Amino acid sequence: MSDAANAATKSPERNPHKIVFKYPSEDETYVRRLGAAALALWTTLPPELQQKLLAEANIVWDREYNIPQLAAKLEAFVKRHPSKLTRLT
Repeated sequence: MSDAANAATKSPERNPHKIVFKYPSEDETYVRRLGAAALALWTTLPPELQQKLLAEANIVWDREYNIPQLAAKLEAFVKRHPSKLTRLT
């Protein structure tokens, strides 16, 4: 497990002054598209940015909360996603 996943499995330190991005259900498609864009570019991102994104994804607000072992699941997801990419021609 990476450092980000290890750190995220511990109780995350939340900054009380941090801005929390919450969105209405009608904006869900935009959030999904931005996430898909980040995944499409994942292998081109610097490792430190990848780790920041994983750490942030572990603590951001979501409609589906309380996912067990979220940090490890997120890391496994980004590691296996390249096999799901297809090139549009």
